[in-house]
Amino acid sequence: MAKISLRLEELTWQEAKACLEKNDLIILPIASVEQHGPALPLGTDSFNAAAVAQLAAEKTGVLVAPTVMFGVSHNHIDFCGTMTLRPDTLIAVIMDLVKSLHHHGFKRILLLNGHGGNNATIDVAAIQLRIILKNVLIGHAYIGTLDGGAMHQYSTSGIVYHADEGETSVALSLWPKLVKMTRAVRTVTPTFQSYYDNYYSAGKTGSLTGIVSYGLPPTITLTPTGTMGDGSAATAEKGAKIVEAYVANMVRVIEDMMNLPLPDQAAAG
Repeated sequence: MAKISLRLEELTWQEAKACLEKNDLIILPIASVEQHGPALPLGTDSFNAAAVAQLAAEKTGVLVAPTVMFGVSHNHIDFCGTMTLRPDTLIAVIMDLVKSLHHHGFKRILLLNGHGGNNATIDVAAIQLRIILKNVLIGHAYIGTLDGGAMHQYSTSGIVYHADEGETSVALSLWPKLVKMTRAVRTVTPTFQSYYDNYYSAGKTGSLTGIVSYGLPPTITLTPTGTMGDGSAATAEKGAKIVEAYVANMVRVIEDMMNLPLPDQAAAG
């Protein structure tokens, strides 16, 4: 007998109900359609989030909802093809989708964010959902922290930011046919290096990382190519190790969510 899919959109409603009766946790990937330099497609963040969710689901048996491909990407808007939502639009979309899943009986909903620019918006949506849905556990996991330091560990360029060595390596590991490695470049402008050192490079002497944020600057002011780092240093081997870390930590999060009491149960206890 064929193995049933874990992708919600591929199931019939009866199959979805049967899966829900076994496990009330579902992953909702959220990402973006935005520029990723000359070598990577616009859907990079969405493809990565969907792949990590699927790989973790296969190890745990939970369902994966269709990826919300659009996010808050206004800082990349000067590069052709980037599509962005206003924060309040993304909040409304997340809330409507989660309330739909809750209506059917899903009580543990893990928002897997594949795009750093979405973090604050997803946090607000999650807070509002926790206020409205008293008996639902809403988790938010960001792929940028799921690597557990693997991005830096396997980086030879020393820069982990955007369309860089690590991100291109992950793409080579997960979906190599969409990567144009002959176009991969190293772009580290003085403006970007200064920004990175001041606000993104933890541990750098004089760094303001974690102390103050002025929001993401327009990408076009930091790089003419859209790459910030060294995409040309990427390899599929590095990517496989990073993906392995992503999935291992994603499984840990899923297992944690399955073992935690629901908010109403915790209150009663």
